[in-house]
Amino acid sequence: MMQMLKIALLVLGSVVLQITLIARMSMFGSGPDLPLALIVSVALFKGPLHGELVGFTSGSLCDLFSGGPLGIQSLSRVVVGYSTGFVRGRLYSDNIVTQLASGFFATLVGKIVTSAHLSLLFASEGDHFQQFLHIRFPGLILAAILNSILVMAVFWVLKKFVYGRA
Repeated sequence: MMQMLKIALLVLGSVVLQITLIARMSMFGSGPDLPLALIVSVALFKGPLHGELVGFTSGSLCDLFSGGPLGIQSLSRVVVGYSTGFVRGRLYSDNIVTQLASGFFATLVGKIVTSAHLSLLFASEGDHFQQFLHIRFPGLILAAILNSILVMAVFWVLKKFVYGRA
């Protein structure tokens, strides 16, 4: 029960930090994503169900505060949480390479799902593919690298203070 409370507080804190401070750090149209790093870290610890729950919760909060259409971030973060948790069973989660790769690919998957969803919602008829290709690749790669580093830091915090592993 105490772990769930700690995770809930971390979700809320990560979303608040993301929308107030971190969102202002944009390079090439992208930046670090603290809630995504939390989702990946929880999914690496606890598996797909926990990853989905944290993804849905943080995505819903981000959607509420963003002023955009509801469900955009929720959907992409559920996909990220589930897919990272699914891979967890096949890899050693404590390995730094696993954490870096998970953060990198989770960023790519999240941005692709979000871009595809937005292009389907807002592109004119027949314009979906062109809108989808409008992802800023330098920003995407930079965000993926930053998020990979964030995943390592958040994973360490979870390991030390939430799950009590040395």
